[in-house]
Amino acid sequence: MSHYFITGASSGIGAALAKKCLAAGNSVTAVARRADRLAALGEGHDGFHAAACDVTDAAALAKSIRKSIAKLGGIDCAILNAGMYEPQDSTAIDPSIYARHMDVNYMGVVNALPSIVDNMLESGRGQLAIVSSVAGWRGLPRAAAYGPTKAALISLAESMTFDLAPRGIDIKVICPGFVDTESTAVNDYEMPHLISAETAADEILAGLKTDRFLIKFPRKFARSMNMLRWLPDRTYFRLVGARTGFPQR
Repeated sequence: MSHYFITGASSGIGAALAKKCLAAGNSVTAVARRADRLAALGEGHDGFHAAACDVTDAAALAKSIRKSIAKLGGIDCAILNAGMYEPQDSTAIDPSIYARHMDVNYMGVVNALPSIVDNMLESGRGQLAIVSSVAGWRGLPRAAAYGPTKAALISLAESMTFDLAPRGIDIKVICPGFVDTESTAVNDYEMPHLISAETAADEILAGLKTDRFLIKFPRKFARSMNMLRWLPDRTYFRLVGARTGFPQR
């Protein structure tokens, strides 16, 4: 039985992951702001710890991690999944919205790292999975606040690997495509290859068992996005703009 530490666990991918890990007989610490949803998630499971806190509050998050370890033991796998997404029109930029994305999506991961990494270094093993997105590969419409945070997470995971992999900590970065969640429900354009949160959770848990650094899905969409990364800029803007309803001149 393993101890999974999951942020952003009150809905979407995080909730699906928590349910599947509990169903498999593992212990789960679920972190989110909505305490009522966490309570419902862990109902009937002894190996469950609800940590109702905001990932942007570094002190509160560190305290929650300490309580989690005290209750359920060392963390075997941390899936840092908490995030936000608000579509942005770049003709009307509000810096506070961009800062909020960075606080939640990027610093929400960084804030969890000191206590988790210390615990894993002490035990000489562990798995650290950071949820980024294919939106971190190239810019996408309405993602000017969201995409850069996901690109930063990919770079963070790559950089940390040099220090932590030799010390027994397996680093993985997770890049989903479009997943049917509260966040993506606000999109007003076609989302190709949209998958459920449950399917995303299955992909993540399967990927964690491999030796791959990058977990990307759905496969067909991820392959297409990867090919788009290498297109000339002018071609990329025209192709993606036409497909998503943002035609370029």
